[in-house]
Amino acid sequence: MMATTPQLTRKSSTPWERLKPAKHDPLQSMGFVSKGDTRLLDVKVQESFYNKIVARYMQFCTHHSIDMESAFASLSLEDDVSASSDPARNPPVAPVLPGQGRPITPSPPKRVSSSPLQGGAPSTPPPPAQELSIILLALRKLREALLATSSSAPSPVFSQRVHVFCVRLAILAFHPPSYHPPLMHLLFVLHTPRCPLPAPELSEMTTYLILDLACRQQELASAFSLRSNSRLQKDYRSRNVDEIIKAVVTSNWVAFWRVRRNVDGYVRALMQWSVPSLRRNSLKALSRAYLSCDLEWVLQSATGAEMSWEELVKIENIGWVLEGSKVIVRKPKPKTNP
Repeated sequence: MMATTPQLTRKSSTPWERLKPAKHDPLQSMGFVSKGDTRLLDVKVQESFYNKIVARYMQFCTHHSIDMESAFASLSLEDDVSASSDPARNPPVAPVLPGQGRPITPSPPKRVSSSPLQGGAPSTPPPPAQELSIILLALRKLREALLATSSSAPSPVFSQRVHVFCVRLAILAFHPPSYHPPLMHLLFVLHTPRCPLPAPELSEMTTYLILDLACRQQELASAFSLRSNSRLQKDYRSRNVDEIIKAVVTSNWVAFWRVRRNVDGYVRALMQWSVPSLRRNSLKALSRAYLSCDLEWVLQSATGAEMSWEELVKIENIGWVLEGSKVIVRKPKPKTNP
């Protein structure tokens, strides 16, 4: 009896020889409409993309809930050599946050690679600066698509909601290129008599623009003009804005720090742009008026008690001497005998 030769059968090699499909970040895989990617021209795709952005933002807040302020302030990229003269693209003042020895220099978000994602959520959270860049860039793609479809959109309500979210997020991230253009578009294009913004959001966005003009751009005349026009046309009132502008104009650091302790995070972030100049003015005033000061009083006057003595010395490079709880500003000159 002859042995039968076993028949060789070729099994499927799909799970062994083929590479697994790459896992793409849904926020990064979506392209700009101006670059030829037309997927975001669909209204349903826009809403789905916005929901993914919001979900990613909530994950960002969850991952960095311990130190949220430092996470938002981490978006500090390299200075652009060919900086624009536009104040929204080239901010004149770089804020320094308490506990940090380097300036926070906002700059346009760059496309960066991220870790493989499953279902739009990173398995290991990337650095906060990288994650913020991805979210802000995704919002820019969505805003561009909304602008392209604005003439055919039945209502600007969805666009208003996207712009409000973008403004709030970018303000916390100290990123003027991501909040100044949508803020202007929201107040002067999307807010119409036919479809106005809700009164609380209109007052909120007006506050942000006034403070951005006064604190970051240092356009005090424009800030006063906008406040006056808003009072006449929109019945706008804000005691905090009045006190902040007055404190910035008069360099009243006592009133500035008092208001700063009582406002929300968005207003506090906009006030941060005025902190460096106000801090230097207070230090100059102390150096001219006193030979020695109490340490706690110096920190309260110059930083609002938001910095330690070591951080203040490192940032401002002051040469004052600390002796116990006293700060020696300058020593009196010895009297010379005639």
